[in-house]
Amino acid sequence: MIRKTTEGPIRNKEKTRLKLLNAVGEIITKQGYKGLGVNNIAATAKVDKKLIYLYFESVDKLVETYVRQKDYWNTFSEGVHVLIEENKSNCGRDLASQLLIDQFNFFLQADEMQKIILWEISEQSNLMREIADAREAFGNELFKITDPHFENTDIDLRAIQAILIGGVYYLILHAKANGSTFCGMDINEITDQQKIIKSLKQVVEWSYNEAEKQQKSNS
Repeated sequence: MIRKTTEGPIRNKEKTRLKLLNAVGEIITKQGYKGLGVNNIAATAKVDKKLIYLYFESVDKLVETYVRQKDYWNTFSEGVHVLIEENKSNCGRDLASQLLIDQFNFFLQADEMQKIILWEISEQSNLMREIADAREAFGNELFKITDPHFENTDIDLRAIQAILIGGVYYLILHAKANGSTFCGMDINEITDQQKIIKSLKQVVEWSYNEAEKQQKSNS
């Protein structure tokens, strides 16, 4: 019987890549993006810093790989066309609210992504701009199926979604940073989390319903 190989160049490479990616996440969570220096990453991962360049080409590529794996919106990028086909029939009505709810639940628990968003909005960074642009590209693909529902109405779903997504980010960052309430809502409490989720869905539903009313009155 041939014994299964548990070590080797390929397996060791993947283990080292994982160590480096995990180190990036640990540093972002505990120290923030300013701790993402090559020496600090290598020390945290307990590997030679040369391996960063060998497996990722640069620190920026390493960080980019980590962020793209963790970013909520980028996780859908490869399957965007499947999402579009599955949600064409109702102009993305269900998808528009479900993505918001899932984003809220994800971001609430993702400590490292909270730090990444803070990095994105507080410092000029080519890397963060590329990540943001990738999100925008994904969003534009989805809006192609929602836009027709709002034609010839004064309901702007893009603007509404921008406010809702920005609100999700701010509410969670505010609650996690100092634990205080916002408009009497404590996002650290499950009951208030459920109220936010319900309201996200209600706003999207109102948008679709109001657009339908206006289209009927215009016809």
